[in-house]
Amino acid sequence: MERAATPLKLILGGLSVVVVGLLGVLILQAAKPTIKNPQPLNGSTTPKGDVTVSADVYGEANLREVRLHVDGRAVQPAIEAHSERHWSIRYQATLSPGAHEADLTAIDGRGREQPYRWRFTAGGPSRAAAVKFANPLPRDGSRLVAGDALISLESFFEGAGPGGAINRLKLSLNGKELITTDGRPPGGGRTVARQIRPLGAGDYVVRAEATDDQGETVPYEWRFSVLEPGKGSPDARFFPQTGFYVFGPFVDQWVQGGGLAMYGLPITPDFPQGELTVQWFERARFERAQGDRAVRLGRLGAELRDIDPPRAAPPGDGSLFFPETGHSLGGPFRAYWEREGGLAQFGLPLTEEIIEDGRRVQWFERARFELPPGGAGTPAEVQLGQLGRTLWQRGERRSHRGAPPAGRGTTRHRIYACDRTSELIL
Repeated sequence: MERAATPLKLILGGLSVVVVGLLGVLILQAAKPTIKNPQPLNGSTTPKGDVTVSADVYGEANLREVRLHVDGRAVQPAIEAHSERHWSIRYQATLSPGAHEADLTAIDGRGREQPYRWRFTAGGPSRAAAVKFANPLPRDGSRLVAGDALISLESFFEGAGPGGAINRLKLSLNGKELITTDGRPPGGGRTVARQIRPLGAGDYVVRAEATDDQGETVPYEWRFSVLEPGKGSPDARFFPQTGFYVFGPFVDQWVQGGGLAMYGLPITPDFPQGELTVQWFERARFERAQGDRAVRLGRLGAELRDIDPPRAAPPGDGSLFFPETGHSLGGPFRAYWEREGGLAQFGLPLTEEIIEDGRRVQWFERARFELPPGGAGTPAEVQLGQLGRTLWQRGERRSHRGAPPAGRGTTRHRIYACDRTSELIL
């Protein structure tokens, strides 16, 4: 009996050794680090934009190292150690659209390694950062008088490469859709959404959404308020006749200096010219230094007409005589000059009273006085010539700062007026 039992004992002993060996292998296998929560999820597609590759690593022993490869290329992830046995790894990159593969290997202090591989699809880099907005109207924070207002915004791509375009620009006013512009602008230019509408007193929020040719939408927002007539201090005014706003110190000058009769309507927006900000009106050009609220009037008369030779002597008829230019001022022109602002408003006379195109006129540094037929003895006896419109339409930018004539400058400003677009070239 004992001899018969010996082979069985040997067999059982051998099996025990095998089982113990297998248990040892399993124990050793279980002791390897564990990789959990891999991101992006295996088989998923990421949104457009940068891709974040991340995972949590747990170890039965203290962790020593992690190695991460993306598409076969070794990268250096950021590691956040929650403890010696729990790490979070994170790597962010811009990946091309299409399939990608991540390989992560975790190594503990005993040298045990645990590899993990997963695959995902990247949506591609986002171009949202290249979407820009410009020229919101009314300007952010403006205070308008109740009435018609132009609400407008431009959107465009900046350095987005070939094919980049804004396909849609949508504006909403206080939560209600205002206007949507669909279709790419010709030549890859700016997309403009604009609408003129009457606005009553209140606070307004304009929200914009620009959608590019990849379907990404970028938001934008600005605010303005509308005041009751005669209440508050408006700092902006819209002129629907020409489609332009006048802002800040320029609107103060326009109102306080005589308004429509003195300056006429704005015929351009305000824009930088050298160290100045300027805006053209039918009868004037407003100027101010950057960062300064003081407004001065352009010398349009002197830019359009050379000074006449001086008189040989004062006239001796009670007229004002100006030795600086050698010319005199009398009659209704003198009365108007003194009543409406004098030297600060009009400057010195450049001529005597003369006849031009059958009309009696007199030129000054900043204006041309005119006596229209049939106006004698009426409030409109003296009128001002539209020197601003004349000089602007001629394209002559001969300011005292030597601005170049039209066609020779290098700065372009688009002008959006109502339903038309033109370019201002400096």
